Amino acid sequence: MRRVLRLKALAVLATFMAASFLAFGTANAAPMSNTEVDWSDFASTWAPTDVQVLVSPFTFSDGATGNIVSVAYFSTGGATAGKWVYAYQIIFTSGSGKITAFSVLPTNYPATVGGIPNFSFYTSKPAGATEFPNFLSGGIAPIDANYDETFSEASWTFPASGIQQNQNSVVFGYVSNFEPTVVQADISKINGSATLTGKPFVFAASSEPALALLFGIGLLGAGVFRRRKR
Repeated sequence: MRRVLRLKALAVLATFMAASFLAFGTANAAPMSNTEVDWSDFASTWAPTDVQVLVSPFTFSDGATGNIVSVAYFSTGGATAGKWVYAYQIIFTSGSGKITAFSVLPTNYPATVGGIPNFSFYTSKPAGATEFPNFLSGGIAPIDANYDETFSEASWTFPASGIQQNQNSVVFGYVSNFEPTVVQADISKINGSATLTGKPFVFAASSEPALALLFGIGLLGAGVFRRRKR
């Protein structure tokens, strides 16, 4: 009898470990597609519903400040139908230096869109897009996008000239099968030894609720096993 209970407990643990393995991926890092799209595709063809908007400030130790606009919505049309779209824009309002990279975690593996895996996108500054307020001059596009499966982290790199004071990035982001949660984002800025002292909050795709449920099931199975053993 005890042997049967041990086998059941091990089966629950194995299920949890397998689910975690699938959720976080099997490789370390992979480049995302970083595909340019038109704003009309982003806002119309992708048929947004349940649109959520979050504007959050960031600060650096040298006094540089700005905002990150984060948008999450569920798509009901086009190549992204049935998936969640996550979009970001960095707005550098004051201070010196230049912003060169942006990253966010946890974020589940980006979805395949139109046959393109690891789907990331960017689009030029949209006119009249109320979801992305406070436009400044320019519109710096990312030159690289990567997803690290070990840490469940998505990152975008900008040109060497970076995003400078009174400039903003274009709208960039990725598509996922997972629903949004609110996490803190990281920003890299070149300016001496300045550090990010106030991290902004953004939307990101997360499988944490599902993993927490599996972890709870594993603990429940272990508890039942111990009770029966006693």
